[in-house]
Amino acid sequence: MQGELSRKQILLKQGDIFVLKTTMPFPLRESNAYIAESDEGWVVIDTGVNIPENQYRWTQALKEIGIYFGHISKIYITHYHHDHMGLAGWLQQKSQAPVYLSEADVETFHTYISSNYYYEAIKDWCLQAGWNQELIKALDDDVKSIDILMQPYPQLTPLPEGREINLAGCRYRTYLLPGHSDGHVVFAGIDNGWLIGGDNIIKHTILHLTDWPHTRLINPLEEHMQALQKLLTMKINSVLPGHGIIFSDIGEKIALIEQHHEKRKDQVLLGLKEPTPAWNLAVQLFRDNPYIHIKRLILAETLAYLNALASQQQVEIEKRKGVNYYKRIS
Repeated sequence: MQGELSRKQILLKQGDIFVLKTTMPFPLRESNAYIAESDEGWVVIDTGVNIPENQYRWTQALKEIGIYFGHISKIYITHYHHDHMGLAGWLQQKSQAPVYLSEADVETFHTYISSNYYYEAIKDWCLQAGWNQELIKALDDDVKSIDILMQPYPQLTPLPEGREINLAGCRYRTYLLPGHSDGHVVFAGIDNGWLIGGDNIIKHTILHLTDWPHTRLINPLEEHMQALQKLLTMKINSVLPGHGIIFSDIGEKIALIEQHHEKRKDQVLLGLKEPTPAWNLAVQLFRDNPYIHIKRLILAETLAYLNALASQQQVEIEKRKGVNYYKRIS
């Protein structure tokens, strides 16, 4: 059924673009990869995590389409996360195609994923936010444990904003939409009004807007909202997301995203009764979770709201023994 992803189907079509559903051992369970013919061969956008089931799905999908791995000429990745870039190295080995990723996410990938110094890279940021050594070590172990889902690493080529590509006879242009990752890109259809949107806009939920501690953005909330507003000027009529179903009401979804983050930012401001580290406030307002990855996301968004409030001069930061305390300005 065009425009909707059935649970029983793995390969679907939206117009002349193939949608491949890949599976993953994370709460969202599935992610979408896109395959389309271009004037330079076949193009892939996102890949899924590297597990045997997804290798099988890719092999079967290409057979069903009627092409071989060697027909793939370019692989584009919306952002560096495992569920989008995990199979890029495997596909690159099979096809010899270049793998394109935004410059900001190339830097993030080399700093936090392919490096052997993850703990050292995140330690100071985590301590400043109020985490102890046990939590930092748990995050370090978690990141290392899922590294296999992205092996082998691809050789990456930086993808500039404004790059125009052809997909199924239509022109698409890359736009930077930071938030979910610093260098998250989307592919906006110039001719058809379609948006291949990765993880910033999906139908059934709102994913995290910041990638802390893997970020260099000072105010990710403001940058994210500004980028979403720019999308509203592009006359987009269909969103092909990184997860879930294809949908058309982008304006309504963006309004919901804005309301969600504004409400949570207000919660953070009202919850700041006394000078408090970000982690203490996050647990107080948004409930702790036993899974370290979710702990990271809870803290990440709390920091994003605090930094936005600081930029609006509603909150100030005091450093005490290496920990940042956030204080409401009365």
